[in-house]
Amino acid sequence: MKKILLSAIITMTLIACKENTEKPNAASSEKSEINAEIKDTTKEGKSEITFEDYKTEFKESSEKAKIDFKSNETAKAYKTAISETYKDGKVNFAGNYIIATWGCGTSCISGAMVDVRDGKVYDLPSDDEWDGIGNSVNSDKESTLLITSLSGMNLGEGIEALEKYWNWNEANKKFEFIKMEEVKTENQR
Repeated sequence: MKKILLSAIITMTLIACKENTEKPNAASSEKSEINAEIKDTTKEGKSEITFEDYKTEFKESSEKAKIDFKSNETAKAYKTAISETYKDGKVNFAGNYIIATWGCGTSCISGAMVDVRDGKVYDLPSDDEWDGIGNSVNSDKESTLLITSLSGMNLGEGIEALEKYWNWNEANKKFEFIKMEEVKTENQR
């Protein structure tokens, strides 16, 4: 029953998020869709930061370690959402990680990632300012760059979205904030 209720809540949240985001185009097929709509980061007027700037090694492997739910408090609280994504998922971030996201309110998602080598779970970067990580996440399996985006809110005149750029520091096992950028509406570019 809990599983059905959780699935229904996640589905309703994703539908609400979908109405406030753009669909990725065919050119962004290399970028992973992570349980949420992904913004096209190749738009005119966007950041000069690219996934290629944060390249990392990726080796395809069918082996996945068992999830270590004791490694992280979030893993204990969101065991079902993480397990379901991990079970069927493929590496979609930084060469060795599978990202799972879930709804945390209207136009809000939270998430974690699992290292397929040892099963340890790490939180995605959270932001008190955004109450979660925004409403979309963009990653690449061959890059340590993670982009979180907040759109569909009253962000200010001429602002379509706010994007935050994060780098995963593999040695420290932590996200490092790079910068935040405003994405202007068409008539403000």
